[in-house]
Amino acid sequence: MKYSIPDKRELTKSEIEFLTFLFEKEKSEWTNLIRNLKVIARCGCGKCPTIILGKTFDSEIQKGNLIIDYVGKSKSGELIGISVFGTEQMPTELEFYSIDGESEILERPEIETLKSITENLT
Repeated sequence: MKYSIPDKRELTKSEIEFLTFLFEKEKSEWTNLIRNLKVIARCGCGKCPTIILGKTFDSEIQKGNLIIDYVGKSKSGELIGISVFGTEQMPTELEFYSIDGESEILERPEIETLKSITENLT
């Protein structure tokens, strides 16, 4: 499977809400960046809601470090992992993945179910 598929577009309302929620909780200095972020690619699986971010549609894909690590539940109650990767300056990827490694993730979890992975360990 390829790492990513080109997908150049603006963020959707739902993606903006998701990033706003996560940044306000974990990385408030990134909140103002959201309005300028562009989707430059999506996950190579072509099914999950994972997106790769850039400053412009022509931005190169950057590999970032794990900055935010959360878990949430889908409408059907399935656990979904949420990771935000980024550089010192900006987020580079919003990833959604199956916690059990078995399921295909086809939707974003419900925002009101989100919890930090570290919260779940305590």
